[in-house]
Amino acid sequence: MKKIFLLILIIISGCQTVPDKDCVGCTHDIYLWKTAVDKVAKANFPDEEYNAVVHYVDFSNAWVTTGNDVHITDDLLHQLTQEQRVAVAAHEIGHLKAGHYYSSMGVSILTSIAFSVANLFVPGVGYAEYLVKPVVVGGFSRPQELEADKLGVGYLVKADVPPHHLIEVFQVFRKESGGKSDEASYFSTHPTTKERIEQIESFYEQPVPQAE
Repeated sequence: MKKIFLLILIIISGCQTVPDKDCVGCTHDIYLWKTAVDKVAKANFPDEEYNAVVHYVDFSNAWVTTGNDVHITDDLLHQLTQEQRVAVAAHEIGHLKAGHYYSSMGVSILTSIAFSVANLFVPGVGYAEYLVKPVVVGGFSRPQELEADKLGVGYLVKADVPPHHLIEVFQVFRKESGGKSDEASYFSTHPTTKERIEQIESFYEQPVPQAE
């Protein structure tokens, strides 16, 4: 069963946007992102190797996949300062260390399978997946994002990067969303920006949590 699950993960991760290797400046972009990822890794996990991947698409985001791959879009990369890029890398590595990629993907896959089976008995019910799955997966994603923020702060401290740079990243997303990132709903896959900033600020008043 585990082999089948990993195979599904590999197939899905293979559907990610492929970076444009022929673009002008790609080498520099990879250098910027790799430098940020390595700063976090060397300070916290010196015996581990993380792969920095830059994607050329028209949106701002960062995410992780199998094989210790840490992804970012060029749109987000170019909006951030050096310290802010390190903060994003710390957050994403937090997702990897906490195993969030597997758990979130697993919930998504199991939800799809359940609706596919149900559709055999009740034709048309499969369409409800598009309404239900964001709620199911989002229920896992919100606490995972807060946990990754918590771990990321610890990684930043060990890398001698002030955690307030992670707050600055959230402010970038707040500006991009026109303030909508401060609004919560049942379909939200992330905590509100306000909630995330308040959690990080609370760490300044107590010992910063470290990764296990």
